[in-house]
Amino acid sequence: MDVQVFVDLQNQFDSESSLREEISTATKELFKTCRLTSAKLSKAHAVPKSQSKQVTDSVKEQFATIHTNIEAIAKHVRPVTFYRYHDMWSMAVQNACALVIFAVYLEESRLATAADIQGYLGYRVNATNEDVTEFVITLEEYLHGIVSLFNELSRLAVNSVIVNDVQRPQEISQFASELYAGFQLLNLKNDSLRRRFDSIKYDIKKIEEVQYDLRVRGLIA
Repeated sequence: MDVQVFVDLQNQFDSESSLREEISTATKELFKTCRLTSAKLSKAHAVPKSQSKQVTDSVKEQFATIHTNIEAIAKHVRPVTFYRYHDMWSMAVQNACALVIFAVYLEESRLATAADIQGYLGYRVNATNEDVTEFVITLEEYLHGIVSLFNELSRLAVNSVIVNDVQRPQEISQFASELYAGFQLLNLKNDSLRRRFDSIKYDIKKIEEVQYDLRVRGLIA
């Protein structure tokens, strides 16, 4: 019997193991950069709206590094094997999308589009779910980032009051309500995304409670 068959199989196993290790290393770097960026963006919770742009300006360098980190993952992935290894980096890319979406809201008080995601991260959102011909950010990763924004908005509504910016919670409430209404139009099939969407109502409730307390105390009309 020719044992070369098994030698070739072992070489394939070794090659795949090496590839997974390289992707894992690059993904860890992406997680690390995302944590640093999140820490810097969190300063927005401690300042009024007028100073938000200063916070977003301070993380531009981190977003450039995130782009480089994703690039380091992408170079190891061929389109034909994209979904084979996708679970290895998906959570990290979700975090990156969430950071972009929060940064865009802080700077422009709007929802980040797929074009914004590409502008910040360097890779397009596969919004039509066509066959993958290059490394892309999936539609689910983008939507997970939007869900994360609700949590940031509920925190921001509370913390805005702490820094005496009592008008901002009203803006946040209107934006969150419109965004939630839009999200309800989606017929979500993804289990993890559906579960996270169901938790949005608690963030909306927290924002509404801030609004209620401000009105009861006569701080807003």
